[in-house]
Amino acid sequence: MTNRRQFLQTTAAITGASLLPKNLFAAPTPTFHFIQTTTLNSWTIANPTQWCLDHQHDPLLERAKDRLSTLTSEDSDRIIRLVVRRCGLNLVQIETNQVTVHHWSKQHADLRPFFKTNGFTRPEVQITLLARRDETITHKTGDDFLYGTKIAKEFPIELFTSKWSNRFLNESDDQQASPSTNSGLAWEGLEDGEIPWAALKSAWKRSQSASCLNCDQPPILVQFGLKQVGMFNRSPNFLRVCPKCNQSFIDETITNCRGWMKANLDADVYPKFEIVWGTRFKPESKS
Repeated sequence: MTNRRQFLQTTAAITGASLLPKNLFAAPTPTFHFIQTTTLNSWTIANPTQWCLDHQHDPLLERAKDRLSTLTSEDSDRIIRLVVRRCGLNLVQIETNQVTVHHWSKQHADLRPFFKTNGFTRPEVQITLLARRDETITHKTGDDFLYGTKIAKEFPIELFTSKWSNRFLNESDDQQASPSTNSGLAWEGLEDGEIPWAALKSAWKRSQSASCLNCDQPPILVQFGLKQVGMFNRSPNFLRVCPKCNQSFIDETITNCRGWMKANLDADVYPKFEIVWGTRFKPESKS
């Protein structure tokens, strides 16, 4: 049985070897980047060990300077563990569709901007998070680093995309309920919380939204309304879905649901009721 010391020694040896220059004929040749955990600034380096030794007097490595002065290029793994622990840095090692991130404990940067810029948010990209404090390894895939929340498999994204494409057309089922909605509002002839396609189409023709943080294209509004918060309060509940990356986003920029509805819904598709604890009431009758 391998004890903890043997495990750490073996892991360190393997990791250290992976940080050393590869044979010129080996393919692919890895590339390296440092990322600051606070600012998320990143830069490319040819050899992380030598870079740290060459820049040990830089303010960025101030907290590791004394220890770095006692190390050499033969101490590759010690140097990497030192700078990720003391200097708020993550080391990213890239080999085609294999990405390894060296970090200290849970102190890893928000990797989403870096992964998006470099095209690593794909499911076929294998991500390894290597926590250098205890050498624990976590395996993920690139799409785990997309912004937003992955939509449920049963969510009818293709149906919503089709209806959105026909938002300027009148269709026979426009008065029917769109699926998977729970709006906190009510329309005549529909169950509580169900939103008719006609209301969504009205909103789609008028409302604007920020681009998807993953795909840089506008996501589709699939939910609007009010949700119960605590005993007496309700808050806006707006949800958008991107059909390209299949991620959903809560829109927190809208703070006044009624004001938004007046601006974005035609009068004939305006909800007749709001729902509080399962009871319908007309907004104008609320004291």
